[in-house]
Amino acid sequence: MEDWLQCEWWDWQVYVANVTEQYAQIAVVGPNARKVLEKLNAQAGGGMDLSADALPFMQWADGKIGDFDARAYRISFSGELSYEIAVPASQGRAFWDALLEAGEEFGVMPYGTECLHIMRAEKGFIMIGDETDGTVIPQDLNLQWALSKKKEDYLGKRAHERSHMADPNRWKLVGLETVDGSVLPDGAYAIAEGTNDNGQRNTQGRVTSTYYSPTLERGIAMGLVLHGPDRMGEVIEFNTVDGGTVAAKIVDHVFYDKEGEKQNV
Repeated sequence: MEDWLQCEWWDWQVYVANVTEQYAQIAVVGPNARKVLEKLNAQAGGGMDLSADALPFMQWADGKIGDFDARAYRISFSGELSYEIAVPASQGRAFWDALLEAGEEFGVMPYGTECLHIMRAEKGFIMIGDETDGTVIPQDLNLQWALSKKKEDYLGKRAHERSHMADPNRWKLVGLETVDGSVLPDGAYAIAEGTNDNGQRNTQGRVTSTYYSPTLERGIAMGLVLHGPDRMGEVIEFNTVDGGTVAAKIVDHVFYDKEGEKQNV
């Protein structure tokens, strides 16, 4: 925002202030997330309505949760029922402790980013920096529906119309499951027939995210593959770090909870 104000809208009398450090934000996640927060409200008379009707998915609200001034976001990176709660930074530790105490009967525990990434991959959620980089466009991720069909012009429209961007042979997002249940190497390339002008084996895709799923008890991965969405069920080979290969089947990139029921409890 500051870059745009200084470089593009320099004549505007507008000022911005970064207040990120003034807030502590904690994600309360899982099938009992609402119960924990409602327990805090019941204990201290907080007035925020956290019900599914009052605070549906992708909505936010200001109010009191227990004794704490809070802004609650009903958003989910993991695909589970989730609330991201922002409180004043000075209340962050007290809110954390209150959550642990209220959640004890529900088996509450902190969880790390690796767990978070596994859950989002099970649900087929893309990760900026994994499924995307400077070469990936919305069409590659099957997100062409998000591009306007009505506007005469918008940022990026001319780029999308260039021949390379509109090439039907661009690699597209799919799910990948190894035939033997193992975990694909991160960044592995899918091998294609023949060699290029440098004598290297041709490729037809690459792994963007790969994990072992405790829920599904097997390795799962997402990747970009040539004509991938049209090749469901086909088995292709990926290279491994020891010079070998591993076979993987092209599948839907949503491995679990395709209807999104777990985040709409």
